[in-house]
Amino acid sequence: MVTLFKEDELKVKHSGRTPESKTAIQQLVDSLEKYGEVEEIGEGVFVVDGRELMVVVFSSKAYFKRRGYYWFSLSRTRYERAVNWRNGHTWLVLLCGGYGRYFVPFGEVMALTTQIPPNRNDQGWDVYIRFEEQRAFLGIAKIQSHLDVTNQLHRFEQIWHSPEIEEEYADEAVYVPDSLPSPERKIGKVVRVVRDTAQSRIVKELYQYHCQICDLAIYAPQLKSKWYCEAHHVQPLGKRFRGPDHSSNIVALCPTHHCMMDLGVIAVNPLDLRIVAPDSSDMVGAFQLKLKREHGLNRKYLQFHFDKIYVGNLNMAEMSLSSVDSL
Repeated sequence: MVTLFKEDELKVKHSGRTPESKTAIQQLVDSLEKYGEVEEIGEGVFVVDGRELMVVVFSSKAYFKRRGYYWFSLSRTRYERAVNWRNGHTWLVLLCGGYGRYFVPFGEVMALTTQIPPNRNDQGWDVYIRFEEQRAFLGIAKIQSHLDVTNQLHRFEQIWHSPEIEEEYADEAVYVPDSLPSPERKIGKVVRVVRDTAQSRIVKELYQYHCQICDLAIYAPQLKSKWYCEAHHVQPLGKRFRGPDHSSNIVALCPTHHCMMDLGVIAVNPLDLRIVAPDSSDMVGAFQLKLKREHGLNRKYLQFHFDKIYVGNLNMAEMSLSSVDSL
């Protein structure tokens, strides 16, 4: 028996094409209310506490049984709305029938879509989740190799409750103190590399806060410098790679290209400074790293990134996910 819902009993007015999907989205909205007021600004698009944008897509368990995967439709309209959101973090929320909810920072979604052209009539993408034992993998358009980001477990919940650890996600990211409400606080220890912000600032100021790849400079009036870019350590600082925290190992990048360099989906050719990607037809191939002589960038770090982090000719189309069932 299908349960009929009365519109005045639901906060969700526009989302959910079936009673099943409407119920799933309503449950998501109810769970998000503990973080602040939830506003529906369009079909499958929600704002939490006036700051956090959620683009929600749904797939039923029955569809999973027929195909063996959860398939979602990410339309161009909702994609561009998320890309242009400037008031806080943006998340793609995937509702997988009875398998849980997956919150994916939109920067990671963009890192995949830049490698895969749109495959839908509306110039959007088919997005899917497939399961392999105890792991879940997000993919775009076609089933191929995956990117394992297991070390990013539960980042949505961590950042929301403990905004002070946001630097673990994005190097020197802009943080507005009240952007992530925290009803409870617990004392804990976070072990991370202590960074020399002076070295990062030297590089950023040298390029006047422009990305050395695409030349983008983000105007941010709330910052002292009025402009924003990110410092990318070419040979990462972490225990696995132990790169130096020095300007000779730092480049100034926009958030998108910083993410792509971290994931290894683009790299800088140490010989000619051309930007390379696994898909040779990709538009990034037309870019070249802008480099000033006084920067002192050591090309051995570019070689390290090219050899150890860049995915080369792998046609990457998936990343591993973890369900955030506590929301």
